[in-house]
Formats: sequence, structure tokens, C-alpha cells
Amino acid sequence: MKRVKEVSRLAGVSRRALQYYDDEGVLVAERSEHNYRLYDQKALERIWRIIIYKEMGFDLKEIKRLLSATEVGQKKYLSSKEKEIGEKISELNGQRKFISVILTQGMPRMPEENMGITYADRISELRKREECM
Repeated sequence: MKRVKEVSRLAGVSRRALQYYDDEGVLVAERSEHNYRLYDQKALERIWRIIIYKEMGFDLKEIKRLLSATEVGQKKYLSSKEKEIGEKISELNGQRKFISVILTQGMPRMPEENMGITYADRISELRKREECM
């Protein structure tokens, strides 16, 4: 069994973070007779998983859900998150490309009222044309 100070050093997280994980029920530490938090090998493995999930960008609520899920459930959630991130990357790449076009070609002219086109439609046209380039 290891105490908070040892685990903090081993894991590279603050003692306060370990206490917070315990308070939030993500990582339950055993208690010594003097009320010190104690961590066994199973707890260390759980801390490892918590740190991995934090590195993936998950918040504590998501981590708690992942830790309580089955292996199949975890894989399903991770696959879903990977897809979501891929979609966000595509969206951001489109925005970056549009900004690049504006930087190189300048701000496009605003459509005139008699053109019968909305501003949103004009922007869609510009994005489609930019995709063809």
C-alpha cells in the first residue's frame, strides 16, 4: 500500500488531484487507522487509466463513465469520440482554408439586394468555389 505522497510522485499528479479524484468517487482510496489515504496496485492501475483518459481530453464525468463501463462499452465510446474529433478536425480545416482564401483574395463583396441571394447563400457559393480550387 502506498500513501498519497508516494503515489503523487509516481503518477506525476498533485496530491490535491488524487484527493479530488477520491472526493468525486473516481478513485476510491482505502484509509489507514490514522485516516491517511492508501492506494493498492488496483488503485494505481486506475490512476494510470485516469491519466490516460485525461490526456485524451476527457473530463472527469466522462472518465468516471469510462471507468465504470465494460471493455466493449469503453471501445464503443472511444470510437465515437474519435469519429467526433475527426469531424471537428474536418470542420476546422474547412474554416482554416476559408480564412486562407480571404487572406489571399481579400474580403468578398457583399451581395446586392437585387441579386436575389441571401448572405448565407453567397457564403455557401464562395465555400463551394473554394473547395474546387
